[in-house]
Amino acid sequence: MKTICVAGICCVFALARLNPFEPIDRSGDRNDSSSFPTRQLEQVTIELPPSSRALREIKITHQENDGSISTINRKVDESIDWRAPLRIDQPNARKLQRQTGAFLPIDELATHDRVKFFIANDIMKIETKDRLIRNFFLPRPSRVALDFNGSVPFDPIGVKLKEGRFAQIELSFHETFYRVIVTLDSYYPYAIEKVSEGYLLGLN
Repeated sequence: MKTICVAGICCVFALARLNPFEPIDRSGDRNDSSSFPTRQLEQVTIELPPSSRALREIKITHQENDGSISTINRKVDESIDWRAPLRIDQPNARKLQRQTGAFLPIDELATHDRVKFFIANDIMKIETKDRLIRNFFLPRPSRVALDFNGSVPFDPIGVKLKEGRFAQIELSFHETFYRVIVTLDSYYPYAIEKVSEGYLLGLN
């Protein structure tokens, strides 16, 4: 949840649960990584009431990568024109882009018949001819699950990665599909892009 106070007015922006396939855990702290959004902030606009004349303080409540909640208070004390809305954005935030450098293969999975994996910095290329059915996020630890259509069974496989944001890859077969779970070293918003060789999983 994100709270912004402007000229004595507090605006609360709720973050929707991003994984409809993951059951809600009501027993623990609600400020965990299951509440992280996947969509990158573009712009938030705040309309001011006509009676506003000065901006005294900005209060931003944000979520850390471990799920904890912190608050930043910034004193402003400047006059404002209520006719011009206030705007919050991140114009320099990185987006998922097609990687132009060389992808390095994950050798431990290079012999798999259905899918192969390559990494270039914060982008993982998943080479497969199978169709991605769905994807969702799993918290504690931060993981991205990807389900691909497939009816040929195989034994479960798990590979730990030595460095970088991708910490581990696990593959398992489930009757009509197989699941790839990519464990991350921390929480990151992610995006998935379809390419000719398969899919790109990019961390923002």
